This record gives sequence, C-alpha cells and structure tokens, in this order.
Amino acid sequence: MEKYEVNDENCLFCKIINKTEPGNIVFENEGFVVIDNKYPKAPIHLLVLDRYHHDKKDTISGKFSEKNYFESLFGTIYQVMVKYGLDKTGYKIVNNGAGYHHFSHEHFHILGGSKEEPGGST
Repeated sequence: MEKYEVNDENCLFCKIINKTEPGNIVFENEGFVVIDNKYPKAPIHLLVLDRYHHDKKDTISGKFSEKNYFESLFGTIYQVMVKYGLDKTGYKIVNNGAGYHHFSHEHFHILGGSKEEPGGST
C-alpha cells in the first residue's frame, strides 16, 4: 500500500498508518488499517483505524463528507471478524467518544476470543 498524507503529524495512529511508528498491522484496505491493540482487554483486541486523520467529533457529526463512509467502515469490520472467526464465536464492536477516548483519530475496537463477554458486559 502506498503512503498516505495525514493531517496530524503528532498523532500516534497516523504514524502507525504511515509506518513511522511500530504497530502490528493485521489488515489493510483503501480506507482503513487494522492493528493489534497494544493494551488488549480481550484475547483478540483489534483497532480499526481510519486511514486518514478524521477527528472523532467530525466523523459522528458528519462534518467531513465521505460518501458511504460507514458502509465501508462496517464492511471492513466484517471482513476482519470473518478473518478471525469472530462472526461464529462472538464479538464486541466499541466506539468510544466524548470523554471516553484516548485518541481523537477515528477508530473502532473489535474484541473477542473469550467465552465471557470481552471488555465487561454491556
């Protein structure tokens, strides 16, 4: 995959996407990069990173206009769940916002690989 321009040179996720910081990339496509979470809360804990630096508040409010963004995002999530067999064994998809996120770069969590609900019950 080619190197993409990012909007925030100080963003850890942008650096991982551009391969200037280490990260275990497990899946890539045109719009997203999926990595292992460095601090997992489940046996399988992946982060689905937007390839471009879209701030969480802009994504959810629709301030940036990318046609079919959420269809592409959830299509990517589904492909990764199938790759890991989570579509058959169970999974949790998490998106933290407002005061709950550590990084403003848009990303989703995929958790699974345990008999109990990963990351606590909801």
